[in-house]
Amino acid sequence: MVVVARSRDGLEVVAARARAHGVAAHVVCADLSQRTSAEAAVREAVALLGGLDVLVLNAAAMVFGPFWEVEPDDFDRTIDVTFRGAVDVTRAALPFLVQSGDGAIVATGSIAARIPLATFSSYSAAKHALRGFFNSLRVELQTAKVPVTVSMVHPGLVNTPLWDNVSSAVGRLPRRPPDAYAPEEIARALVACAITGRDELTIGGEARAGEIIYAAARPLASRVLGLIARYHHSGSRPAPAGGLLHEPTGTGDARGSVGVSRPSLWGRLRTRR
Repeated sequence: MVVVARSRDGLEVVAARARAHGVAAHVVCADLSQRTSAEAAVREAVALLGGLDVLVLNAAAMVFGPFWEVEPDDFDRTIDVTFRGAVDVTRAALPFLVQSGDGAIVATGSIAARIPLATFSSYSAAKHALRGFFNSLRVELQTAKVPVTVSMVHPGLVNTPLWDNVSSAVGRLPRRPPDAYAPEEIARALVACAITGRDELTIGGEARAGEIIYAAARPLASRVLGLIARYHHSGSRPAPAGGLLHEPTGTGDARGSVGVSRPSLWGRLRTRR
């Protein structure tokens, strides 16, 4: 396997953890928001592995705050990392996935790809775009009978270090959720989709309920989403200068500081095969 991100120190921690389980793990440092860097990372990964069978796209960045307070460059940076970076990596990797004869693309989407996420408008826009891109790509590959599957996993709130490192337009971090799904639940779903080629999978009963309510009772859902936005905006912790939008913040830790990391019984039921 090859792990790719901006922080070498964090990547080395992750690679060492994988090696302890007998996995041959390699580290490639790259800023995937830059097309040349993304293409170079794919070439290096292919050279290290001798080919490419599975591509997992997980890179994302975000800025917190009402749209009218977010700097245009910060909005654009979110799109560049979260959406355009995934497109560039996919474009560079696709020929090698085709060569494998049974390739798989698996992307971490978000519940924000299916319903609005107020105070994170650039992130929600990027995830909606990502979903549109991969759904279209899947149809193109199927129509052309190209042996590459395309899957997306849409998590609800996940307990990652994001909650302490997110960039902010208002000088404060969003208030932490009272609980969130353990990151291992999302990893399990990504593996399941790589194996089965399932098109899309939502992780979390709450996330799935949110999708249904937004589709069936949008006025009610909008009011609930507004309350969630007010909750996020009630945070008082000062935001770090720059944050993850502009600086690598990864230390190799998967879990963040949310008090309760819980499993997703809904997700486990849907990936039990």
